[in-house]
Amino acid sequence: MLAEAFALYRRHFGALVLTCALALVPANLLAAGAVLFGIASLGSAGVAEAQTTHAEQVQKKQRDLQEKPPTSDADRDARVQQIGREALEGRSAFDVRTYFRNLIPIAYATAIIAAILLAGLFLAHAALVPLVLHLERGKRTGPAHAWAVVASRLGALLWTGMLAAALVALGALFFIVPGVVLAAGFSLAAPIVVVERISGRAALERSWALLRCHWGETLLLWILILAFTVLASAASARAPAGPWRPIISTVLRMVLYPLPLTGLVLLYCRSLNTSAGSRLRDSSARESPDSPPP
Repeated sequence: MLAEAFALYRRHFGALVLTCALALVPANLLAAGAVLFGIASLGSAGVAEAQTTHAEQVQKKQRDLQEKPPTSDADRDARVQQIGREALEGRSAFDVRTYFRNLIPIAYATAIIAAILLAGLFLAHAALVPLVLHLERGKRTGPAHAWAVVASRLGALLWTGMLAAALVALGALFFIVPGVVLAAGFSLAAPIVVVERISGRAALERSWALLRCHWGETLLLWILILAFTVLASAASARAPAGPWRPIISTVLRMVLYPLPLTGLVLLYCRSLNTSAGSRLRDSSARESPDSPPP
């Protein structure tokens, strides 16, 4: 599967990259803006300043205790215990209240970033469906035709994507793994919406059924997507601070993501050759002119 995807990717590099770029470039730039918002909202300098101020107050009381010790041992022990309690209370207040209060904007920004990137991937994947199907048949086509097909199914794609994202987010709350499994299981939802003209829950269930015998290939393609994501982030982090960082990560993802996304389209075509895929397709799906042959 990966070899077939790479061969198609190499022969039609320009068309595949340009088609995906129309969705991936704005998604990545918006995600970069969300990152900047999260960093600005964290207020790490204010947290550090508050922690430093409290520590300085405790240290001042310790110095006062050494310079002007109480006359009695009982008073000295009481002041030592009080300073110790204040130090512990300040550390606890920072760890529990201040820390989590300042992490809330980061949590929001992370969720927004993930949603934006997944939306860009979903639309790019949908746009590659008519393009890859035509290229496999030897027909000349390009990004304009691909996005015209996506525009005709945009409402269904958005509804299906939002439903899948909500289920994946819910699954991720339970120790991440269920969310990853759901994301992989919904990998064929975009081709199903475009080709078979069904959407929502029916498309997600159909994707799950078609992947019954192809989980290994699906996970391999998703691992590749995650590896490209990490590679782009690492490359941008090594660049000097400034506007070049989001540009570098965007360009790398725009160039690399079409390979695994092409693989997912080819995986959809292969899954239709299974008995379960053909049976479901005949009974529940309505084909479009861009549907692959049975």
